[in-house]
This record gives sequence, structure tokens and C-alpha cells, in this order.
Amino acid sequence: MTKPQKQNFWLYAIGRLVSLIGSGVQAVALPLYILDKTGSGTMMGVFTMVSMIPALLMTPISGVIGDRWNRKKIMVNMDYARGFLIMILAGFAFSNKLNIPILFTLQIFISLMDSVFGSATAAMMPDLLTTEKLTWGNSVMATVRSISGIIGPALGGIIYGTLGIEWVFAINAISFILSAFSEMFIVYVVPHNREKKINFKIFVKDTKEGLSFLWTKKIILSLVILFMILNFFGNPIFIVALPYIFREVIGFSAQQFGYAQTFWTVGTLLGSIIVGTFLVKASLSKLFKVGLLTMSYLMVINTIEFFPFVQNYFNGPTWNYFILIASSLLVIGVFNMILNIPIDTYLQKMTPSDIRSRVFSVLGLLSQLAVPVGSLIYGFLLDRFPAHLILLVVSIMLVGISTFYVLTGPKEILRES
Repeated sequence: MTKPQKQNFWLYAIGRLVSLIGSGVQAVALPLYILDKTGSGTMMGVFTMVSMIPALLMTPISGVIGDRWNRKKIMVNMDYARGFLIMILAGFAFSNKLNIPILFTLQIFISLMDSVFGSATAAMMPDLLTTEKLTWGNSVMATVRSISGIIGPALGGIIYGTLGIEWVFAINAISFILSAFSEMFIVYVVPHNREKKINFKIFVKDTKEGLSFLWTKKIILSLVILFMILNFFGNPIFIVALPYIFREVIGFSAQQFGYAQTFWTVGTLLGSIIVGTFLVKASLSKLFKVGLLTMSYLMVINTIEFFPFVQNYFNGPTWNYFILIASSLLVIGVFNMILNIPIDTYLQKMTPSDIRSRVFSVLGLLSQLAVPVGSLIYGFLLDRFPAHLILLVVSIMLVGISTFYVLTGPKEILRES
């Protein structure tokens, strides 16, 4: 890896760290602001839709744009544009003119830009590194996301509580502008000479190419299906089931649930550091199998911790009981990274640069769609069956799915030299 390559990658990583911390600050503060302003759970739901739906609808277009235009320019321009829009929100807040319609309207445009930015930057990162350094690079970026996931939310609560929403917007806007400034110094050579013109016919043609690539590449398709299954069954556990169990079943405080989430994030941070430092030369197939199987078996153990006899042993929501559960979440977080980093690396290696934005956009869309459907099903089941039995069935299913994939999956993934 040459010195210019290292410089380009670190400019990319630092820019992402700064903007992700700013986004984390705002992500925590906005729900609090909306609740303080309206006192309405419905408005919170509307804001979630306003944040997600435009990005989802934009995803296919974002993939086409990311494969035809200069990804560095997209990255820089979207960061500057989002910083500008969020600074407008700060201006409204400082002048006491901010209201819910203004916030929601600007959030739609920010969500659209998030989609374009995400498709381009995800496809750009592998272009900055040699193939041999992809595992290390993915470990660094996983570390960046974990660090921002710890710092951003912590700062968000503090800044909103002491300085108000206006300073939350100002800090986030500055983070995007600083991120864009650092990204301007990345030396990026477009790895293809595709025409930049985009119309409906080209959009349909390019989208078909992306879908066709996924369908014909059975190795990637198998990973996509596995990833969707894990997202469908696994992510709603953390979004729906764990909050329900912590608060309604066991009786932990909201503060304790927040601490538990921090344990999970610290686990992902440790996992990314371990892969990037100690396992960077390990076989991707070994990392993949160890991460997949260990994480699924650990989820069974974690589920048993929620059984009534364990709650009774610890006399309910005690700190000793909390430490047991939080420690399990930390260890699962470690193996989650040992699994996710090889998956990212496999997909980057097997997807050509000129089609990568479209492929990654489809992957992102599929994974995002799987989560809300799974969340609805979990919510339905939690109202009708004991939570620990639901998680036991799901975790055993995940063990079965993981074991089946390891035994029958593509040899190119599972028996890499």
C-alpha cells in the first residue's frame, strides 16, 4: 500500500468519522426535540417515515448515479449540501422560527442526499485500497462507525440538554462541512469511462444490469439471502424485543437499557479492532465461519438469560443481572464484527467497480426492507407469547440456518485458502 493510498484512505475515514459523530448527535436530539415540541408519539412515527421512505425510494437512482458520476465529487458535494441544509435548520432554531413542518420538509431533502451519498461512498472505499488491504480497511471503517456510535449519542443528549436544538444543528452542520473539506484532498481516479448522462431509459438499463449481476452471481446471491435472513430475524431483536424485555418483562430502567446498548457498541468496536489488528491476515472463510456460528450459538445462551428462572435467581432487575446480560451483548457484538467484516470484504472483492454502487444499493434496500417487516412480526408475537420463548425459537432457527450455510454454502466462501 503506497503512501498516497494511505493518505487517501485516512482522509476518507476521518471525514466519515467527523460526519458520523455529528449525525449521531442529531439522531439522539431530534426525537427528544419532537417529543418536547409535540408530546406526540405519532409525530415521532411520521418523522421516522420522513427520514426513511425518501431514502428508500431514492436508492435505485442513487446506485445508477454512483456508477456513472465521480464518486469523490458526489461525496464532497453531498456533505457540503447537507451541511448547508442543516445550517439553515440551525438558523431557524436560533431565531426561534423552527417548527415541525420546516423540520420535516428539510429532512426529506437530507434523506434523499443521504441515499446518494451512501451509495457512492460505499462503492468508493474499495477503489482506495489494494485487494489485500480490504479486510484491514473494513475493520477501520467498522471501528469508525463504532466510535461514532458511542461518542455521537452521548454528546447528543448532553448538547441538547444544556445548549438546545440550535447548537445540535450547528455542530452537525459544521461536522458535515469539515468532512467535505477533508474529502476534497482525496486523490481519486474514476475507475471507468462510463457516460455521465442519465435518463429514464438509461436508469432502467443500468438497474437491470445490477439485478442481473446479483442473479447470475450465485455466490453473491447466497450471501445476500443469508444477510437478509439474518437481518429479518436478528435486527428486530435489538430494535423491538430487547427494549420490550428490558423494560416490560424484567423491569430495568431506561438508563440501564441505554448502558446495555453501549455494551453492544463497545463489543462491535472491540471486534473491529481485533480483526484489523490481530486477524487481518486470517483467512476470510475462517473468520466468516467462526463469526457466523459463534454469534448464533451465543444468541441461544443470551436467550436463556431471559428465562424466568434466571430472573428469579437474580431477584429481578439487579445490577448483577444487568452485568450478566450486558456482558453477553458485548461478546455477541465482537463476533458480529468478525462476521460482518468478511461479508463486506467478499462483496467488495467480487463486485466490479463499474457496477458496485448499483449492487450495494440493492443490497442496502433489501436489508432495510427486511428489518421493518421483521419488526412488525416481532411486535405482533410479543403481544401474544412469552418473549423468552419467542427468542428461543428464533435463536435456534438462526443456529440451524447458520449451520446449514456453513455445511452447504459456496466453497468459494467457505473454503478459501
